[in-house]
Amino acid sequence: MQAAPHSARSAELPVLRQDIQLHRGLALEGRQNWLVYDPVRHRYFQISHRAFRLLSLWHAGSVAAFRDYASRFLEPAVTTDEVLELVTFILASNLAIDAPGGDARTFAKQEQAGRPSFFWRAIHNYIFFRVPLVRPRKFLVAAMPYVEPLFSRAAAIAIMSIALVGLYFASRQWDQFVATFLDMLSMEGMVAYGLTLAAVKTLHELGHAFTATRYGVRVNTMGVAFIVFMPVLYTDVTDAWRLLRLRQKLAIDAAGIIVELSLAGIALCLWAFLPEGPLRSAAFITATTSLIVGMTINLNPLMRFDGYYLLSDAWKIPNLQPRSNAFARWWLREKLFGLGDLPPERIASRRARGMIIYAIATFIYRQFLFIGIALVVFHMFFKMLGVILFSIEIIWFIVLPILRELKEWWHMRSRILGSRRSRISALVLVCTVALLIVPWKGSVAVQAVAFAEPEFVIFAPMPAQVAKTYIEDGLPVEKGKTLIVLRSPGLEHEMKLAKLNEELTQMRLQRIAGDAVELSELVTLKGELARNKEKLAGLEKEMKRLVVEAPHDGVLRDVDVGLQPGDWIDKVSPLARLVTPGETIARGYIDEDELWRLTIGADASFIPENDLLPSTTGTVVDYAATGSSTIEWPYLASVYGGAIPSDVAPNGTIVPRSGRHLVRVKLHGADVTSALRGTLHIAAKRESIAAAFWRQVLRVLLREAGA
Repeated sequence: MQAAPHSARSAELPVLRQDIQLHRGLALEGRQNWLVYDPVRHRYFQISHRAFRLLSLWHAGSVAAFRDYASRFLEPAVTTDEVLELVTFILASNLAIDAPGGDARTFAKQEQAGRPSFFWRAIHNYIFFRVPLVRPRKFLVAAMPYVEPLFSRAAAIAIMSIALVGLYFASRQWDQFVATFLDMLSMEGMVAYGLTLAAVKTLHELGHAFTATRYGVRVNTMGVAFIVFMPVLYTDVTDAWRLLRLRQKLAIDAAGIIVELSLAGIALCLWAFLPEGPLRSAAFITATTSLIVGMTINLNPLMRFDGYYLLSDAWKIPNLQPRSNAFARWWLREKLFGLGDLPPERIASRRARGMIIYAIATFIYRQFLFIGIALVVFHMFFKMLGVILFSIEIIWFIVLPILRELKEWWHMRSRILGSRRSRISALVLVCTVALLIVPWKGSVAVQAVAFAEPEFVIFAPMPAQVAKTYIEDGLPVEKGKTLIVLRSPGLEHEMKLAKLNEELTQMRLQRIAGDAVELSELVTLKGELARNKEKLAGLEKEMKRLVVEAPHDGVLRDVDVGLQPGDWIDKVSPLARLVTPGETIARGYIDEDELWRLTIGADASFIPENDLLPSTTGTVVDYAATGSSTIEWPYLASVYGGAIPSDVAPNGTIVPRSGRHLVRVKLHGADVTSALRGTLHIAAKRESIAAAFWRQVLRVLLREAGA
């Protein structure tokens, strides 16, 4: 360790505040620890036994004088760096009355500079802030005699027995239990769950509070904390730091979860035996709320809820998260640069590995969580404010931690550049960056269906009934040959009515005499007769459409083999395809984000799904500049096993969920007798992964800004 400069050795020590207190702390790993308590801020600081001895001997004077004085009482001798490190801790923790001149003042300035600005404090307070509601100490002490029986072994056995009975009978009615849960997913059910959650969480916090009171820990406040404006109840049990028995701390940590699980067990038992009605519904809501919240949120050790404090105390590692993060940063630097630095603290290697794994898991989990919170913030407010708050969330929780670590690397750059492992890491980094920014992606993959052209897909012209069918798979037909004869009773009925109206109008015209009254109706009847003839001609035209004929020579393929006379058919279901041997065209739908990369005449290859069939080369013929509103070929739609995410509209058409553009590729030398599904690989303008990602980000931002 580098020796401290002369100015630091001659600097004066700060004067400790008279109100700070020293308490014996929980022994960790066989070493006695001590606590420094700041009553003004109600905060505890854990220090080593040697630091406690130094604080016990503390007095004003120079660093060098105190070092020599303390060395008379301590072994090994106190060093200047030890004293300066303790000075830094005192000033950073605001435990001094005033910082004197010299280097101590420099330490104070550094500590002041390390404090977040008003801007960042405002952001942090918007992300998380607490509102104390009650000071429950008197109530907890007064109510303790009535609650004490719940801590007995008999109460634990009784509650556990009730819970086991509830679990058994609920498992026997599991289908009904699940069905009841689905029925509760309504607006009324959500309101009931919200009210129940508030009640359950209140009992949860009272569990912490009464357990702490039982062990003599002061509960100063209870209130509500807001995490991005989402309310969460809290109980201040900071004084649990003074407990000298680990079992008691674990009991306080687990009390809330135990209360929730006990409520869940009792509610399950009640649900199993109560008749249908409001009470049974209330028991069901209480059971599911306690189980879901208790197991999925409170037991999660990756967030600062009960699971975190349980893990921290069980491992006997106070401040688990920051200490694990320090170990993870050290581990990362050693893996990347091989600097040979000592770990942040001396602990068993097995425990250090556990802390590193925990820190990595927490980092990954929190990235997803913070992005989710950012999205919630974005949608909670109007667009512009949502974008600002979304950006703040991403910067605060993701970007800044990374930048702080990169800043540390910059300060260590001379050591990093001199390391052999750093050069290996730099090579890996260069390869990774090249993989991201080099436009190596030179093709687009599209699911497509190939068939011979020209072809005619046979549909019914209208919903109708099959009268006769002459279609058969593989049957060659000539142009004009009748393929299917349909009938429409509704259309036939309209024809009869139209003919009857025409005949009646003709009869009235024939009976008109020469008097003036009847002659006045002549013009009207002639107009009515003309309309009847026009309508009849239109109906006859529709009747002719019921006879489906071949539009050109060809071979019938993909015939609906189940089609029989008397069957009713709609106008959107294909009945067969009429194929004329000629060019083979593969048609697919490309995502609109990839459309700009296509060019007419680009090379392509078609790989059939059937592995026994050979692949075929081809050329892009054309592609649609506008998006398709429907998917013409069901083979490609996800609702029929295809790759394009799609839905079936009420009218029976298949609608893509996102913008899709039709692309046609002419296949060379392909012999396709029926529709064949496969994958088109089309040569396209090259694009890097980074460019594709950035384009997607811009697209989303522009879309949301204009929404």
